[in-house]
Amino acid sequence: MWTDLSGHTQLIAGIIGFCAYIPLTIGILRNTTRQSFAAFFLWGLLDSIAMVSAMLVGGNFWLAASNVAGAFSIAGLLLFKRQYEWTRTETITCWMVAGCLLIWYTAGHTLALVASSVAVVIAGIPQMAHTWRNPQQTPVAIYGVWLTANVLSFVAGKTWTVNERFYAACSIVLCLSVMGIAWLSRLRRRSPARTSEKNDPGPRRRNL
Repeated sequence: MWTDLSGHTQLIAGIIGFCAYIPLTIGILRNTTRQSFAAFFLWGLLDSIAMVSAMLVGGNFWLAASNVAGAFSIAGLLLFKRQYEWTRTETITCWMVAGCLLIWYTAGHTLALVASSVAVVIAGIPQMAHTWRNPQQTPVAIYGVWLTANVLSFVAGKTWTVNERFYAACSIVLCLSVMGIAWLSRLRRRSPARTSEKNDPGPRRRNL
């Protein structure tokens, strides 16, 4: 009975995760939201590896499947809207991801799931950097919905194994990181020192 309940809950988590891409798509189309093309493209590739690896070992794959569809859709939309950039951060991230993929290529399905899940967090570095520079362009509420789906998928794991819970755990870390960086960046911009500097009219001329 618990196995059936876990399977249904995993499916629900995947549906919730995919639905979170809908408002993100609308925000990008309306030019009210900007995201990192490199991050979503790499997420799509890595989520594909995690999904296939989980399916081959009979693990929890619905969350990864929803992210594959959503991440590639967002990456394609960002490319269409010409909202993309490639800096040193993206290059370094790609090399780190390539290292994880090498582990996947030379190891078994379980290690492939571990490597791709860790690489998902690493691939989020460009998005974290973009969020730090422009926190107002990162929809924290949508990342909150993804966080809910990730937690639900983690709890729905049938067993305490890598195949059932590790990908969801890494996804939780990713969402918390982006949300935390957005909060810290906004807090930094609202600090009293910055506010006083912004409102300071500068030195006044003294009338003799």
